[in-house]
Formats: sequence, C-alpha cells, structure tokens
Amino acid sequence: MAVKEITLHPPHIPIGTWWIIASIVTVLLLAVCVPLAPTRDSKVKVACIPLLGVVFLGAAAELREHDLETALSMYSTATLAFPLGLAGRGKEVRKAFEDEKLFGKPSPQPKLTNQLLTAVCGMLLVWVWLRWG
Repeated sequence: MAVKEITLHPPHIPIGTWWIIASIVTVLLLAVCVPLAPTRDSKVKVACIPLLGVVFLGAAAELREHDLETALSMYSTATLAFPLGLAGRGKEVRKAFEDEKLFGKPSPQPKLTNQLLTAVCGMLLVWVWLRWG
C-alpha cells in the first residue's frame, strides 16, 4: 500500500492580482479601523496608515532590491494584520483611545494585545509561506 505524500505549495499570484488584493486590503483596513477611532484627529491618523505602509515598505523594498510583486505581497499581508487583529475589539480600542486622551497613555488591554500579536504573527507566517513556500 503506497502512501501518497500531500504537500501544500503556495499559489503563484500574478502582479495584477496583487494590486487587486492590496486595494481590497486597504479598503478593509479603512472600513474596520477608521470607525474605531473616536476623534476626528485620530481618524485622520488611522486613515494615514496605508500611506505610511506604502512609503515604508516601498523604501524597504528599494533598499533590499525586492521586485514589485514582493513589495505588494508584504504590504497586503502586513496591512491585513490590523483589521484581523482589531476585529471584534471595538470597545477595547475605544477605551484605549479615551484613556490616552484622559491620562496621557492607554490602559493595558491584554485581549486586544494578544489578538493583535496573533494576527501579526499569523500574517507574517502567511507571507513567508507565500514567498518561500
């Protein structure tokens, strides 16, 4: 009886699809994160996250001589970590913003922190799998 080996290889995602994924992830980030910000000033800061991501990852990709496909995959997976990490944690996020406004620093939110760290680590693993599979 022969045992069939099952391997999970990452799909090859063309550059055009990465542009679509990056656009969808950006809209998702803004749709999830902007409403969580309680003040106009904080909403503007949150809305600038995609721009900062493009600048940072674009510069990092240029310095390390990555191609556009790699840079888009980094942007998409890193950006997707935030909506996943904040999903269902609206109360904790608003409380952190309010505490920062009142006391100068946010109060610890362990469940929110754990979910955010898990999402970031998970998306890092997804990117590694997509990149080097």
